[in-house]
Amino acid sequence: MTAVITHQDETAVATGYHYRYDRVVEIAGRIVRARIDRQLYRSHSFALVAMINDEKSWTRVVDDLACQWWDATPTPSTHVDAAAVLGPVADELLRRAATVLAPTPTLSAHVLDAVSALLATAYRYDGEQRITPDDMSWASTHGGRLHIIEHADGSVTFTKAHREECAFITSSGTQDCDDECDVCYFADAQRRLGQ
Repeated sequence: MTAVITHQDETAVATGYHYRYDRVVEIAGRIVRARIDRQLYRSHSFALVAMINDEKSWTRVVDDLACQWWDATPTPSTHVDAAAVLGPVADELLRRAATVLAPTPTLSAHVLDAVSALLATAYRYDGEQRITPDDMSWASTHGGRLHIIEHADGSVTFTKAHREECAFITSSGTQDCDDECDVCYFADAQRRLGQ
């Protein structure tokens, strides 16, 4: 899972001795800066992403060795377009940072109670069920994506029977299904397409 990257600002500078590109973005509610500095010497060059921590200082999130990108960049000059040359390095670093900073999904106590009830209704009050990687793989290729909808009356719906655009899903269960939810088996759809 990766978090959304929202662009905030960027700066670029080029001299005869080095050029630098900075891009500031927001990732998962954090202010994050990618900074790539291409010096005359590889050993003085760097590429890193840092975020502002709770103490209002920068904490390194990810970095890249200069040997990964330095040779593919031009020698410093006032004519170098630092944003164009170093932008792709920043893109890759920010993608990696978004993966690192992505929030870990958590289930509320209410949803966990609903999972307990689902297990109890399917396998008795002392039910136990082990789900294997094969079970998960099969489930992800059959039916729609799992949706968990918490209703105002305290009930919870677990469903794989609706398309993403279905009124039931888009309204978080407050509207009825639009009756166009013929969720096919992913494997069958691929077979029909000759894949």
